Amino acid sequence: MTKQIAFVVLVMLLLAVLAWTTEQSSRLLRRITPAYNVLLSLPDNAARLFLILVCVVAGLWLGPGVDALGWQTDRLWQDVALGGAAGLLAAPLTVLGGNLAAKRWGPGVYDNRLLRAIVPVNEREWWGVVLALLPAALLEEMLFRSMPLAGLSYWISPWVVMWPLALFFGLLHRSQGEWGVVGTALLGVLLSALFLLTGSIWATLAAHWVLNVLEVSLARRQGLRPLRAG
Repeated sequence: MTKQIAFVVLVMLLLAVLAWTTEQSSRLLRRITPAYNVLLSLPDNAARLFLILVCVVAGLWLGPGVDALGWQTDRLWQDVALGGAAGLLAAPLTVLGGNLAAKRWGPGVYDNRLLRAIVPVNEREWWGVVLALLPAALLEEMLFRSMPLAGLSYWISPWVVMWPLALFFGLLHRSQGEWGVVGTALLGVLLSALFLLTGSIWATLAAHWVLNVLEVSLARRQGLRPLRAG
């Protein structure tokens, strides 16, 4: 029981750290216009990799086991394929939802400043963004799906936990406006359901990564102007 409590407390602390760093980054992005692609920042990527390492160590040392966490699977490629297909389906629905929200409530319902801050300016930067989106998605899947849904299942059904967790996931994106919160919260519900139905973080990781890559790709193809200083 002590290990179970320690695991849950650690997950909550990691979520608090992620929430704080996300808020600070959002505030900084509102005050300044960076001269670089923020997703390719070396300190930010190093911090993500460090937090992923902490999650792995915590999961192995204190967690309910790699099976419960969804880290081990006998059908890896099937999970990845299923998740990729889910991401392919979710991407146009997300874009459509954003367009409908903007049409109904005006363009102010969604702030694309963050998206503009990571849209690549050339092919070399594009591949860097595609690669950097992977650890970013993995960290969020660990902290918003795998670890809390598995850890809190000691005391409460994960099908109940996923709703406030999805809301928190959405609120982390409030700098992107009302649609950023609502759209991301809905995405959180879908990813949580996918994790619980498959029992695999690889399915949700594939879905999350494919969705993010397609979002950046569509923005690039539509001519969204990258946010750069100068």
